[in-house]
Amino acid sequence: MVTLIETKPVAHNHYLLTLHTDSTQSAPGQFINIKVNTTTDPLIRRPFSIFDHDASTLTIVVRVVGSGTQLIVNLKPGPIDCIGPFGKGFSLVAGKKALLVGGGVGNAPLYYLSKKLVALHTQVTYIYGARTASDIFLLDSFRELSNTMIVTTDDGSAGSKGNPVEAAKDIVAKNEFDIVYTCGPEIMMKRLTQELSHMNIEASLERYFGCGIGLCSGCAVATNQGYKRACIDGPVFDAHTVLWDAP
Repeated sequence: MVTLIETKPVAHNHYLLTLHTDSTQSAPGQFINIKVNTTTDPLIRRPFSIFDHDASTLTIVVRVVGSGTQLIVNLKPGPIDCIGPFGKGFSLVAGKKALLVGGGVGNAPLYYLSKKLVALHTQVTYIYGARTASDIFLLDSFRELSNTMIVTTDDGSAGSKGNPVEAAKDIVAKNEFDIVYTCGPEIMMKRLTQELSHMNIEASLERYFGCGIGLCSGCAVATNQGYKRACIDGPVFDAHTVLWDAP
């Protein structure tokens, strides 16, 4: 049983949903799948990365991009049709130095990851990328878990003007890191993988997971080991195995 407790706006068209769930175990990078309503429109469930999970309380960030996500943020508190957590999450390193690079709503799962890494005494350097200041959500929460926080926006309205890939290149040139974690637009993650080709990079791919359990194969990802299903083989992959330019 999953119950929607609260929905609150956290940025322009971004909402934080707090859920009560019987599932008390999850890993950063995993996702849940929400059915919008009892009709067939929209038919496919909507997947959302876990923003945070503490005991029976789970939170997600929903960016409104269409009718389905609009219906979700309009839901009233009460029972909702939600399944998960599903998927393979990020690996966790202890006592290391980690660089986290997020873009847009792709920052969401990196908060939960940061929380777990800090508990393992790993130093977190966080690059928070967004299109504009109004798209930045819960920045103070990210900052609390970061040894170093860098903000970039495409238009320069917050932090440095530019993109998170350039910021990552600059900081890697001056510091050593054991691992890079990333989630965001695929063009961003592709460029990050190319620019930091010598580094260990884990990337969480954003896909529509129709079923979430590997049956429909609608979330196929081309890798150097053949096609993988992002819902069960991912959504977190070794970034260097992903064939980013495959159709």
